[in-house]
Amino acid sequence: MKDKKSCPSSRASEGSVILGVINKNGTVGFISNKAELTPELYREMLKKGEPEKRFRFSNDCVEKGCNQWQAGNCSVIQRILHYNEDLELEAQLPSCSIRDSCRWYFQEGPKACSFCPYIITDMLEKKGR
Repeated sequence: MKDKKSCPSSRASEGSVILGVINKNGTVGFISNKAELTPELYREMLKKGEPEKRFRFSNDCVEKGCNQWQAGNCSVIQRILHYNEDLELEAQLPSCSIRDSCRWYFQEGPKACSFCPYIITDMLEKKGR
């Protein structure tokens, strides 16, 4: 039985883990301890609009059940790394509460962590999604 991986860029839902806060400069400020999104907190967040515009969330990676799953991997981090392959970021990894189960870290290693603070969950609704 394989270990369950966590998606580091999922939509908010009850039971999600709050990974961090989106800063004014568009980066994610990570929360070092796992903070679960309780039903009460989720309802409060919804009152102020889409939570994903203010926070980044993690939930179980659903692999083939996700539109981003391609050829046995998460295509989000693959695309980010591909389009930024010449960019060198800080070697020190950001604080992270899910690294031990993170799909991106498992798939791409520490380089994924270097780009993670710059990734904001895409909230655009697309046809066929």
